[in-house]
Amino acid sequence: MEKKTFVKKELIQELQSKYPKILNADIEKTVEGIFKYLSNQLASGHNVEIRGFGMLKTKATKPRTARNPKSGESVEVPAKRKISWKSSKLLNININEEINN
Repeated sequence: MEKKTFVKKELIQELQSKYPKILNADIEKTVEGIFKYLSNQLASGHNVEIRGFGMLKTKATKPRTARNPKSGESVEVPAKRKISWKSSKLLNININEEINN
């Protein structure tokens, strides 16, 4: 089975074919708005939970000293926030259903 990456453009096209009475520009604005809203919530430090799909959270990392593998030189890495993802139980069941059948 060849792995394929599903991109935002395909989501928009899927919605356009599913809802032909809605203007394409409105669908694009809606999808963009949803992603912008989710990004803003994460940037503000909020968790994002989509029931039946999963949860996105930000986690803070501490500043640390790392080493450049090529030169061996020490590099200071500042503190930052990373996004962590936890899929829902329902999503896990759905993605594994195909394998188990």
